[in-house]
Amino acid sequence: MSLMSFLFSFQGRVRRLHLWLFFLALSVVYGGLFWQFGHVLHVHHGGWVGGGYMSDEWLWFARSPVFDALALIAVWMKLAVIVKRWHDRDKSGWWVLIVLIPVIGWLWQLIECGFLDGTQGPNKYGPSPKGL
Repeated sequence: MSLMSFLFSFQGRVRRLHLWLFFLALSVVYGGLFWQFGHVLHVHHGGWVGGGYMSDEWLWFARSPVFDALALIAVWMKLAVIVKRWHDRDKSGWWVLIVLIPVIGWLWQLIECGFLDGTQGPNKYGPSPKGL
């Protein structure tokens, strides 16, 4: 599976390992952005905004159409990877909506997609991502 297919397609299956690596990489990117904009702008422009970590410039960026577009792309990628993980569990991608159930939904998705093994061999969503 190509990187573009992994990040943007809702077809196929992904392993738990790839799910965790994706969220780790996304966390590093988010952390880097917040550190970069928060830390650098704080140091160079001095001061905290409302007792918080972000400067006026970062708050402007966070409200900009560029930030909105990046956030939408990130949401799309998260959904694509999670849907493929549900496929690996031999369930419809619509199971992603389980997170709408407060507390229990998030916990269910974490356990099912993050800790339980996928279907052995091929299923209706494609061949095993483990190559077995």
